[in-house]
Amino acid sequence: WAKVRKRRYLRGNTELLGHRFDYTADPRRILVGNLIVVVLFLGYALFGAVYPPLRLLALGLGVIFLPWIIVRSLAFNAHNTVWRGLRFRFHSSLSAADMTYLLKPLLIPLSLGLYYPAWARDAAEFRISRHRFGTAYFRFNTSAAPFYRAYLGAAGIVFIGGFFGGLLQMHARDHAPAGTHVLLSILLSATALFVAKHYVFAELFNRMWNATRLDDHRFKANLCSSRWLGLQITNLGAIVVSCGLLYPWTVVRTTRYALSCLEFVPAGSLDAIARMGRSSGSAIGETAAEFAGFDFGL
Repeated sequence: WAKVRKRRYLRGNTELLGHRFDYTADPRRILVGNLIVVVLFLGYALFGAVYPPLRLLALGLGVIFLPWIIVRSLAFNAHNTVWRGLRFRFHSSLSAADMTYLLKPLLIPLSLGLYYPAWARDAAEFRISRHRFGTAYFRFNTSAAPFYRAYLGAAGIVFIGGFFGGLLQMHARDHAPAGTHVLLSILLSATALFVAKHYVFAELFNRMWNATRLDDHRFKANLCSSRWLGLQITNLGAIVVSCGLLYPWTVVRTTRYALSCLEFVPAGSLDAIARMGRSSGSAIGETAAEFAGFDFGL
């Protein structure tokens, strides 16, 4: 219920061309999905403790079902997002999902991670280009170059954080109590990872939205990377100081700024977009995706 209320609140306060979005998911469906996933996980843990080989089998099955989880969670969230009485939808394709999330990732370790930005670009195209709004098609067209620049920049941030963390660790080893140098190094490395994550988001936000079309309609994004990073750092400070109580405030603050940097530029009337009914997706698939720590929303 809290998940639905949060999404309904954020979408309900997002306005486009004088109309607000809505989120219509039934909390009971998500509750059933949660219960099923919890039961399956408990079964995996209990049987895995008695018969350890079953854990490997369960992990293998989880990897095999990962594309289905992604497709169904995207379909579920798209179907339950409404604007002007029209629902979004996600065109399911397990074969394309298998290629994107099972086969192509095998090239990442084989290339020592160099293929990851190209895979991230392909995954973004899969998520975006298979979404529909009524009878209108989303399209995504950009090269992998912006993704390589963003991830190389993030790698540089992580490297610098690790370098200075090592220097602090060497300095604190002679001038601070035992354990302090390790804590300082961990904090600096964690900060570098935090900054790198949001740097990638900021660098790709404009490029991804500017490369996205809805039929002939286009999007225009102008998010400022430095302001975004400053926003996230102050948000982190507010969460730490308030022991987490200001987390909802940071969510609203972040969402408001990101959406204020996004503009929809219609090529003509939107009245030609007709209503189209399709499958509502699976709350179980969505729950399994979030249970695994992933976010597959557009």
